[in-house]
Amino acid sequence: MPPPRPSTTLFEDAIDVPVWLENDRPTAYAVRVRRDRDIGSQLRSRDAVQQVRGWWHTVERGPADASGARLHRIRGLVTAAMIAIGASFGAGVALAAFHYDGTRPVNVVTLLATLVIAQLALLVLTLLLLPRGVPGLRAIQDLLETVNPGAWAASVYRRIARPSRDLAPLFGWHHGRTAAAARFAKWQMLFWSQTAAVAFNTAAIGTGIALVTFTDLAFGWSTTLQADPHVIARWVDALSLPWRAWAPAAVPDLSLIERSQFFRLDGARVLGVDASRALTGWWAFTILAIVTYGLLPRLALWALCVVRLRAATCALLLEDPRVVALLDRMATPAIETAAREPENARIAAALPDASHPDALVGAARAVIWSGSIAPTAADSHARRTLGIALNDIVEAGGGRTLAEDQTAIDRLCHGYAGNVVVLTRAWEPPLLEFLDFVAALRSALGSEPSIIVSPVAESTTGVEPQQRETWSRAIGRLADPHLYLETGGS
Repeated sequence: MPPPRPSTTLFEDAIDVPVWLENDRPTAYAVRVRRDRDIGSQLRSRDAVQQVRGWWHTVERGPADASGARLHRIRGLVTAAMIAIGASFGAGVALAAFHYDGTRPVNVVTLLATLVIAQLALLVLTLLLLPRGVPGLRAIQDLLETVNPGAWAASVYRRIARPSRDLAPLFGWHHGRTAAAARFAKWQMLFWSQTAAVAFNTAAIGTGIALVTFTDLAFGWSTTLQADPHVIARWVDALSLPWRAWAPAAVPDLSLIERSQFFRLDGARVLGVDASRALTGWWAFTILAIVTYGLLPRLALWALCVVRLRAATCALLLEDPRVVALLDRMATPAIETAAREPENARIAAALPDASHPDALVGAARAVIWSGSIAPTAADSHARRTLGIALNDIVEAGGGRTLAEDQTAIDRLCHGYAGNVVVLTRAWEPPLLEFLDFVAALRSALGSEPSIIVSPVAESTTGVEPQQRETWSRAIGRLADPHLYLETGGS
C-alpha cells in the first residue's frame, strides 16, 4: 500500500487539481472515464467538494505539484504581515490618543474621533465594496479598491509569489478569467484588510488597557463647538447603551462630565493628585467604546469574510470547467458495449486507435456546427472519443440563419435537461457566431447541464495542441463553468 499523502488545504487543491487535469488531457478519454468512475464509486460523500478532494488524494499521480503549497505558504506570510502591520499601527495610534504628560488630560473627544468615529467611517466605505451590480456604485468601488489595504497586500503577494498568468487574477481587483476567480479575489483582499483592522483594534485596546494599568491617566473633554454638558451626557448615554446594564460604572455621569470639561480645570498647568484621580472615570467608557464600535464590527465583518472566502474557494474549485468535466466522468454510470464501426472512413482514420471496447458513460444530444462531421458519422465519433451515445442530433451554423439556429436549439432543448455535445471543426478558429450560438444554447438549456465542445480533427494526428489551446481560450471567455472542451485524448 502506498504511503498516505500529506494533507492539503482546500486552497491548495483549488490550485493544483485543475492544473493536473489540464496536464492529464493527453490520456485517452476512455482511460480517464474508467479511472475517474472507479474512484468516484469508492467515495462515500455526495458533496461535490469532498468528491473532488477525495479523488485528488486517491488518483495515481507523480510527485505533487508544489504550486498550491507554495502559494498557500506565501498567502500565510502575507496574512501574518497584515496582522503585524495592523497591530503596530493600532498600538502607535493608541499611544498618541492616550498620551498624557501630567499637564493636559487625554481629550475624550479626540480619542473617540480617532479610534471610533474614523473607524466607523472606514467600515462604511468597506461595506460599499460588498454589493455588485448596483447602478452608480461601480465608479466608487473602483476608487475604494485602489486604496484598500487588502489591495496593497495583494500587490505585494503578486510580486513575491509571481503566480502564473492563469492564477494572477486570483489576487487582483480586476475581473478574473471566471466569475469564481473574481469572487475569490474580492473576498481574499477583504479578508486581508479586515485581518489588519481586527489586529489594529486589538492592539489599540490592549495598549489602552496597559496605559490605564501601569500609568496614571486623567481624562477630560473639549471642543470648539458650543457643547452643553447636558447634551454631552445624552450622547454618552446613547453610546453606553450596549453595556449600560452589565457595566454601569463605565457610564460617566453628569457630575463627571461637568467636572472634566477642560475650562473647568482651574487653568492649572499641572493637575493635582486629587483632580487627576477624579478624572480617571472615563477610562472604562473609552475602552468599551473602542471594543463595541471598533473591534466588534470588524470581527463581524472578518467572520463574514472567512465564510465567504471559503465559499469562494469552493467555487474556485468546482466552477473550473476541467473539474466539472471530472465530476461528469465520476458521476455517470458506464455501459460496456462493443464498438460500432464508423460510417465515415475519413472520420474513422482521424480517430485514435483503441483496442478496447467503447466505454459508454451515458447518452447526450448533439449539435453539429457548420458541417464539421456527417450526421451519419457523429454517433460513432462521439462513442469513440467521448464514450457518449448520441440519441438526438441537430445541425446549426454553416450559413444557416439565426432563426434556423434558434429552431435547432428549441428542438434540441424541448423537454430535455441533460448534457449537450457540440461538434465543430478543430482546424477552424472559433468565431463570434459560434460563441453567440453557445450562449443561446446555454440560455435555453439552463445553468446546470454541461455543454461539451468537441473539436473534430482533420487528420490522423488528432486535435493539435495549438488548436486545443485556441478553442479552450475562446470558450473560456464565456465564463461558463459548465462549458468545457473535450478532445478525447490520445
